Amino acid sequence: MTGKTAAQLQGVDDSFELMGRTPEIVDKFNVAMVELTRLVTPNVLQSYDFSGIRHLMDVGGGSGELLGVIAQQNSKLRGTVFDLPRCAEAAGKHLRQIGVDDRVEFVAGDFFKAVPAIADAIILKSIIHDWDDVRSVAILQNCRKALPDGGKLLLVERLMPERPSMADEDREQALSDLNMLRGPGGLERTERQYRELLDQSGFELVTSYPAGRFNVIEARPA
Repeated sequence: MTGKTAAQLQGVDDSFELMGRTPEIVDKFNVAMVELTRLVTPNVLQSYDFSGIRHLMDVGGGSGELLGVIAQQNSKLRGTVFDLPRCAEAAGKHLRQIGVDDRVEFVAGDFFKAVPAIADAIILKSIIHDWDDVRSVAILQNCRKALPDGGKLLLVERLMPERPSMADEDREQALSDLNMLRGPGGLERTERQYRELLDQSGFELVTSYPAGRFNVIEARPA
Protein backbone atom coordinates (compact mmCIF):
# COMPACT_ATOMS: atom_id res chain seq x y z
CA MET A 1 0.00 0.00 0.00
CA THR A 2 2.84 2.42 0.85
CA GLY A 3 5.43 1.22 -1.64
CA LYS A 4 7.87 0.80 1.25
CA THR A 5 9.47 -2.33 2.67
CA ALA A 6 8.97 -3.38 6.29
CA ALA A 7 12.47 -2.06 7.01
CA GLN A 8 11.70 1.33 5.49
CA LEU A 9 8.53 1.59 7.57
CA GLN A 10 10.78 1.19 10.62
CA GLY A 11 13.12 3.93 9.40
CA VAL A 12 15.80 1.60 8.00
CA ASP A 13 16.50 1.97 4.29
CA ASP A 14 18.02 -1.49 3.76
CA SER A 15 16.21 -4.71 4.74
CA PHE A 16 19.53 -6.55 5.04
CA GLU A 17 20.80 -3.92 7.46
CA LEU A 18 17.70 -4.46 9.58
CA MET A 19 18.17 -8.23 9.47
CA GLY A 20 21.82 -7.80 10.48
CA ARG A 21 20.70 -6.45 13.85
CA THR A 22 19.36 -9.89 14.81
CA PRO A 23 22.18 -12.49 14.64
CA GLU A 24 19.87 -15.52 14.86
CA ILE A 25 17.92 -14.32 11.80
CA VAL A 26 21.18 -13.75 9.90
CA ASP A 27 22.24 -17.31 10.75
CA LYS A 28 18.96 -18.75 9.45
CA PHE A 29 19.16 -16.64 6.29
CA ASN A 30 22.75 -17.73 5.60
CA VAL A 31 21.86 -21.42 6.03
CA ALA A 32 18.94 -21.00 3.62
CA MET A 33 21.15 -19.29 1.02
CA VAL A 34 23.78 -22.04 1.27
CA GLU A 35 21.14 -24.73 0.75
CA LEU A 36 19.62 -22.94 -2.24
CA THR A 37 23.06 -22.41 -3.78
CA ARG A 38 23.83 -26.13 -3.37
CA LEU A 39 20.65 -26.94 -5.29
CA VAL A 40 21.49 -24.54 -8.11
CA THR A 41 25.27 -25.03 -8.44
CA PRO A 42 25.24 -28.35 -10.37
CA ASN A 43 22.97 -26.81 -13.02
CA VAL A 44 25.18 -23.71 -13.25
CA LEU A 45 28.27 -25.87 -13.80
CA GLN A 46 26.49 -27.90 -16.47
CA SER A 47 25.22 -24.87 -18.33
CA TYR A 48 28.29 -22.60 -18.34
CA ASP A 49 31.97 -23.21 -19.20
CA PHE A 50 34.21 -21.40 -16.70
CA SER A 51 37.47 -22.79 -18.09
CA GLY A 52 38.35 -19.62 -20.03
CA ILE A 53 38.25 -17.40 -16.92
CA ARG A 54 41.51 -16.66 -15.11
CA HIS A 55 40.18 -14.81 -12.05
CA LEU A 56 36.51 -14.96 -11.06
CA MET A 57 35.06 -12.73 -8.37
CA ASP A 58 31.74 -13.66 -6.70
CA VAL A 59 30.19 -10.34 -5.69
CA GLY A 60 27.88 -10.91 -2.75
CA GLY A 61 29.33 -14.41 -2.54
CA GLY A 62 28.60 -15.01 1.15
CA SER A 63 30.48 -18.03 2.48
CA GLY A 64 31.92 -18.93 -0.92
CA GLU A 65 29.64 -21.90 -1.61
CA LEU A 66 29.25 -21.22 -5.35
CA LEU A 67 32.77 -20.00 -6.08
CA GLY A 68 34.27 -22.83 -4.05
CA VAL A 69 32.65 -25.49 -6.22
CA ILE A 70 33.54 -23.61 -9.43
CA ALA A 71 37.18 -23.50 -8.25
CA GLN A 72 37.13 -27.22 -7.44
CA GLN A 73 35.98 -27.95 -10.99
CA ASN A 74 38.51 -25.55 -12.59
CA SER A 75 41.94 -26.17 -11.10
CA LYS A 76 43.64 -23.18 -12.78
CA LEU A 77 41.01 -20.68 -11.68
CA ARG A 78 41.79 -18.02 -9.09
CA GLY A 79 38.88 -16.57 -7.19
CA THR A 80 37.71 -13.85 -4.83
CA VAL A 81 34.61 -13.91 -2.64
CA PHE A 82 33.51 -10.29 -2.11
CA ASP A 83 30.96 -9.56 0.59
CA LEU A 84 30.35 -7.72 3.85
CA PRO A 85 32.90 -8.19 6.66
CA ARG A 86 30.47 -10.34 8.65
CA CYS A 87 30.84 -13.11 6.02
CA ALA A 88 34.64 -13.34 6.35
CA GLU A 89 34.86 -16.00 9.06
CA ALA A 90 32.37 -18.39 7.46
CA ALA A 91 33.94 -17.96 4.01
CA GLY A 92 37.47 -18.54 5.28
CA LYS A 93 36.41 -21.69 7.11
CA HIS A 94 34.49 -23.06 4.13
CA LEU A 95 37.26 -22.39 1.59
CA ARG A 96 39.79 -24.14 3.85
CA GLN A 97 37.51 -27.13 4.37
CA ILE A 98 37.08 -27.75 0.63
CA GLY A 99 40.76 -27.19 -0.10
CA VAL A 100 40.71 -24.13 -2.36
CA ASP A 101 41.95 -21.47 0.06
CA ASP A 102 45.30 -21.38 -1.75
CA ARG A 103 43.51 -20.00 -4.84
CA VAL A 104 40.35 -18.37 -3.49
CA GLU A 105 40.39 -15.50 -0.99
CA PHE A 106 37.81 -13.39 0.80
CA VAL A 107 37.75 -9.61 0.40
CA ALA A 108 35.44 -7.48 2.52
CA GLY A 109 33.52 -4.55 1.13
CA ASP A 110 30.17 -3.06 0.14
CA PHE A 111 29.05 -3.45 -3.49
CA PHE A 112 27.06 -0.22 -3.26
CA LYS A 113 30.29 1.71 -2.61
CA ALA A 114 32.85 -0.02 -4.86
CA VAL A 115 33.89 -3.38 -6.27
CA PRO A 116 37.64 -4.17 -6.41
CA ALA A 117 39.17 -4.22 -9.89
CA ILE A 118 41.03 -7.52 -9.56
CA ALA A 119 39.21 -10.04 -11.76
CA ASP A 120 38.54 -10.62 -15.44
CA ALA A 121 35.05 -11.95 -14.69
CA ILE A 122 32.38 -11.23 -12.07
CA ILE A 123 29.50 -13.46 -11.04
CA LEU A 124 26.48 -12.44 -8.95
CA LYS A 125 24.01 -15.08 -7.85
CA SER A 126 20.58 -14.02 -6.56
CA ILE A 127 21.82 -10.49 -5.90
CA ILE A 128 20.14 -8.24 -8.44
CA HIS A 129 16.65 -9.61 -7.75
CA ASP A 130 16.93 -8.24 -4.19
CA TRP A 131 16.92 -4.63 -5.37
CA ASP A 132 14.87 -2.11 -7.30
CA ASP A 133 16.16 -0.73 -10.60
CA VAL A 134 18.01 2.25 -9.09
CA ARG A 135 20.00 0.14 -6.65
CA SER A 136 20.53 -2.64 -9.18
CA VAL A 137 22.06 -0.17 -11.62
CA ALA A 138 24.32 1.14 -8.85
CA ILE A 139 25.64 -2.37 -8.18
CA LEU A 140 26.08 -3.15 -11.87
CA GLN A 141 27.84 0.15 -12.58
CA ASN A 142 30.34 -0.63 -9.82
CA CYS A 143 30.91 -4.02 -11.43
CA ARG A 144 31.47 -2.32 -14.78
CA LYS A 145 34.10 -0.01 -13.25
CA ALA A 146 35.86 -3.06 -11.80
CA LEU A 147 36.00 -5.07 -15.05
CA PRO A 148 38.45 -4.69 -17.94
CA ASP A 149 36.95 -3.92 -21.35
CA GLY A 150 37.27 -7.57 -22.32
CA GLY A 151 35.76 -8.86 -19.10
CA LYS A 152 32.60 -10.84 -18.44
CA LEU A 153 29.64 -10.36 -16.14
CA LEU A 154 27.56 -13.39 -15.16
CA LEU A 155 24.21 -13.06 -13.40
CA VAL A 156 22.63 -16.20 -11.95
CA GLU A 157 18.97 -15.29 -11.63
CA ARG A 158 15.45 -16.51 -12.27
CA LEU A 159 13.88 -15.23 -15.48
CA MET A 160 10.23 -14.26 -15.40
CA PRO A 161 8.32 -15.22 -18.55
CA GLU A 162 6.95 -12.33 -20.59
CA ARG A 163 3.50 -13.99 -20.42
CA PRO A 164 3.25 -16.20 -17.31
CA SER A 165 1.16 -19.33 -17.66
CA MET A 166 -0.32 -21.65 -15.04
CA ALA A 167 2.68 -23.99 -15.31
CA ASP A 168 4.35 -24.91 -12.01
CA GLU A 169 7.64 -23.25 -12.99
CA ASP A 170 5.86 -19.97 -13.80
CA ARG A 171 4.03 -20.10 -10.48
CA GLU A 172 7.38 -20.61 -8.73
CA GLN A 173 8.85 -17.53 -10.41
CA ALA A 174 5.77 -15.49 -9.50
CA LEU A 175 5.96 -16.57 -5.84
CA SER A 176 9.64 -15.61 -5.75
CA ASP A 177 8.73 -12.26 -7.28
CA LEU A 178 6.19 -11.66 -4.50
CA ASN A 179 8.76 -12.73 -1.91
CA MET A 180 11.21 -10.14 -3.22
CA LEU A 181 8.50 -7.47 -3.05
CA ARG A 182 7.57 -8.50 0.49
CA GLY A 183 11.15 -8.69 1.71
CA PRO A 184 13.95 -6.46 0.40
CA GLY A 185 11.76 -4.63 -2.12
CA GLY A 186 13.23 -6.22 -5.25
CA LEU A 187 11.67 -8.25 -8.05
CA GLU A 188 12.20 -11.07 -10.50
CA ARG A 189 12.70 -9.78 -14.05
CA THR A 190 12.20 -10.89 -17.61
CA GLU A 191 15.16 -11.19 -19.96
CA ARG A 192 14.08 -7.92 -21.58
CA GLN A 193 14.14 -6.16 -18.21
CA TYR A 194 17.62 -7.50 -17.49
CA ARG A 195 18.76 -6.29 -20.89
CA GLU A 196 17.49 -2.79 -20.06
CA LEU A 197 19.22 -2.82 -16.66
CA LEU A 198 22.48 -3.93 -18.23
CA ASP A 199 22.22 -1.29 -20.96
CA GLN A 200 21.86 1.41 -18.30
CA SER A 201 24.91 0.06 -16.47
CA GLY A 202 27.38 -0.05 -19.34
CA PHE A 203 26.89 -3.68 -20.34
CA GLU A 204 25.55 -5.56 -23.33
CA LEU A 205 23.59 -8.76 -22.75
CA VAL A 206 25.22 -11.52 -24.79
CA THR A 207 23.03 -14.54 -24.07
CA SER A 208 21.41 -16.52 -21.28
CA TYR A 209 21.92 -20.19 -20.49
CA PRO A 210 19.15 -22.21 -18.81
CA ALA A 211 20.38 -23.66 -15.50
CA GLY A 212 17.51 -25.57 -13.93
CA ARG A 213 15.17 -23.15 -12.18
CA PHE A 214 17.68 -20.35 -12.81
CA ASN A 215 19.57 -18.91 -15.78
CA VAL A 216 23.16 -17.80 -16.27
CA ILE A 217 22.94 -14.41 -17.98
CA GLU A 218 26.20 -13.46 -19.70
CA ALA A 219 27.01 -9.83 -20.41
CA ARG A 220 30.09 -7.92 -21.54
CA PRO A 221 31.16 -4.29 -21.28
CA ALA A 222 29.46 -2.26 -24.01
